[in-house]
Amino acid sequence: MWYNKDKFLKATFGSFCILFLRKDFFMFELLSPAGSVEALRAGVQNGADAVYLGGNFFSARASCCNFNNEQLILAVEYAHIRNVKIFVTVNTSIKEEEINDFIKYTDFLYEHFVDGIILSDIGMASILRKRYPNMELHASTQISCHSLRDVLEMQKLGFDRVVVARELSIEEIKKICENVDIDIEVFVHGALCLCYSGQCLMSSLIGNRSGNRGRCAQPCRQKYKLIDINKNEVIENINGNYLLSPKDLCSIENIEKILQTGVKSLKIEGRMKKQEYVATVTKSYRDSIDSFENNVKIDKDSLKRDLKAIFNRKFTQGYLMNKSGLDIINNEKPHNIGLKVGEVLGFDCKKNRLKIKLIETLSKGDGINLGQGNIGRIIKDDKILKKGFKDEIIEIDFLKNVKKSTSVYKTFDKDLMEKALETTKEGVENKRIPLSCKLYIKLFEKIKFVIGDICIFSSFVVEKAKTKTDFENIIQKLSKTKNTPFDFNFEKVEIDEYAFVPVSVLNNLRRDAVELYKKSILDKFKDRKINFSTKEIFIKNYSKEDFGKITLKVHKNSQLNTILENKNTLFNYVKEIYTEDFFMLEDYFYKLEKIGIKLIYSAPGVLKNEEYNVLKKYLENFDKKIFSKVQISTWGEKSFFKENFKTEKFNIDTYFNIYNSKSINFFINNFQSNNVTISQEINEREIKKMIDALSKDIKEKICIDMIIYGNQRSMITQYCPIDVLEKNYNKDKKYVKSKVKEYILRDEKNRDFRLFQDVFSRTEIRNYKTLDLRDKIKDILAIGINRVRLDFTFEDSKIVFEKIFQTINFLEKNKKINSKDNYLAHFYDGVD
Repeated sequence: MWYNKDKFLKATFGSFCILFLRKDFFMFELLSPAGSVEALRAGVQNGADAVYLGGNFFSARASCCNFNNEQLILAVEYAHIRNVKIFVTVNTSIKEEEINDFIKYTDFLYEHFVDGIILSDIGMASILRKRYPNMELHASTQISCHSLRDVLEMQKLGFDRVVVARELSIEEIKKICENVDIDIEVFVHGALCLCYSGQCLMSSLIGNRSGNRGRCAQPCRQKYKLIDINKNEVIENINGNYLLSPKDLCSIENIEKILQTGVKSLKIEGRMKKQEYVATVTKSYRDSIDSFENNVKIDKDSLKRDLKAIFNRKFTQGYLMNKSGLDIINNEKPHNIGLKVGEVLGFDCKKNRLKIKLIETLSKGDGINLGQGNIGRIIKDDKILKKGFKDEIIEIDFLKNVKKSTSVYKTFDKDLMEKALETTKEGVENKRIPLSCKLYIKLFEKIKFVIGDICIFSSFVVEKAKTKTDFENIIQKLSKTKNTPFDFNFEKVEIDEYAFVPVSVLNNLRRDAVELYKKSILDKFKDRKINFSTKEIFIKNYSKEDFGKITLKVHKNSQLNTILENKNTLFNYVKEIYTEDFFMLEDYFYKLEKIGIKLIYSAPGVLKNEEYNVLKKYLENFDKKIFSKVQISTWGEKSFFKENFKTEKFNIDTYFNIYNSKSINFFINNFQSNNVTISQEINEREIKKMIDALSKDIKEKICIDMIIYGNQRSMITQYCPIDVLEKNYNKDKKYVKSKVKEYILRDEKNRDFRLFQDVFSRTEIRNYKTLDLRDKIKDILAIGINRVRLDFTFEDSKIVFEKIFQTINFLEKNKKINSKDNYLAHFYDGVD
């Protein structure tokens, strides 16, 4: 069905719905993953309109089987000939030393006709937008767009598409689609990240494998215990201890609702999945989309059974459909569950047979969750069968007793697997492309064959036959295109009555026409030229500002009270302090101003559409002076504070993942910023290279911050394990409050992760160790960092004073800080 990208008018008459179409029509895109050549074929041959894949470099799935350059060139040709687009993921954060290689690689992608690239590094995006005028730029979900304001900022920056956060509901997505002029892409199926994408440091901090670099070790799939610190007791969970392991998203029942939001692209997750998974999931969603577009009913239950059988960790309709809590999490198992096919009725220990009552079909060769390999014999009434069907009682050979009423799940469906794999074989051409053709066969002339804009003439000159020409036979011979992607539809045929054409001529004509048409498709991309004339232009002219050598971030009134009580200790080292708690602003802004310190509001790390309105309501009665400078953590916060509070300057927080000088330049030029906090994942050498690459003028006028102390935020998530396990979770509550108690998550290595909540009651998981680089300050300042930051979360006033006092003493008097067990995070080692 064709839809207007901006808006369409709808009128309903009885049971009929008429869409009055306006300009800028487009069709929905089904976007499938590919981690191999076979998976690419699976996606294309089962109905994908576009495929996303990774190359050997800079891909956010570094551990999957990505495409080398030669494979990638062939993949683009294969897809384009079949009217399918190829998008390549280069959605990792780019280190300074990688910039040249990154651009060389994206040049290669552009020169070999990739339709678009998926990016998460804003510094790279700012360069590539101008460099590649004829290639789409997509903002990855790793770039963290949670609201209409975020997406509008991406639109302003020149992106063609935004992959919005998985945490958005269809209502929120609809509002975005109605108010932007770029394509919106949403995930509809596959694995969910527990953390907001682009905001997770947990894998990085635990084991140096950064999700921002495509190497996530999936700590969310491990076991944890929830512990009440005050009571020193474990909150028991009878369902299992995989407290952070999400179910898989499945939207097959909600395709119509999702499409009606105005989204362009429906994305299937799964670049690390096998080709049979890609084939099955793509076909299921293709059938569902087609049924909506053609207004034809389809058996959604059958599609869902196939989806369960191919892979699932239990399904959820996700945040898209406003699900939450245990509707999102599978505490029991982080792996494939399969499709429930029956229950155990008993075990015959003499015959070693397991008796099962079936609720779904079970076949010889299927695999089940109880182990012992694939099923050999299926026995019913002492007869050996190949299949057992719903409601039947069957027996299978089994070597051990299984408890009565145990659920039996099919984890390998032989028939489904064979059907899926058949579509991935080389030479299979299920995807058919109709081509309008015209054929002219005239006596004593060359045959003229027209396909679209392509015209081909035979070398053979038509001779006169002794008998009348069999027109149907000629059309039939030319239509033998089964081993190609094309179907010839003859719109016009003119053949002389006694024309003679040998079969070999017709075969050659057909083959030549197909090859010429393929060439014409590929040739459409060959006028692409890289714009080498792009240069970075700096339009901001900042005057030099005294930022001090130390800045602080606080979360409690007691922490600020300590600072006020010991103001003489701070001297000229601290000029700015951040807080996320806007209630502290009014109480402390003017008190701190009197001692020469500016209290700066640090805006939330995630803000959705509705939450901007809530925030505005809280802040609008404050003195606008308080917001003359704000620290921001999301893309849309700049426009929000500028429009509503006349904010003049923006300090950029660490959650923008600044890895390189191009990103610093971007924020200086586009965000009215002369202060940035760099990523917490780059090491000493990488930091120095990044700062050395900045121009002298920039280095003199801006302040580069680095966090050197604090209980780092490992993860921020919409899900709250506290409220689920404490059984006070209310699905109808918009913001759940669990701040009264203190909790930790303890992993299997007895590492304790403190839980924290932001102002909108999102859960933050804090690292199990406290970063402390304070005794490295002089080394840090020597590599070009202008100011260091101490983040205080759980610390009491005594510890806050101690840490600040020690830090200043070290800077001023070189008084050593006890650093025997200090946790240095990535400062020396960095991440892969």
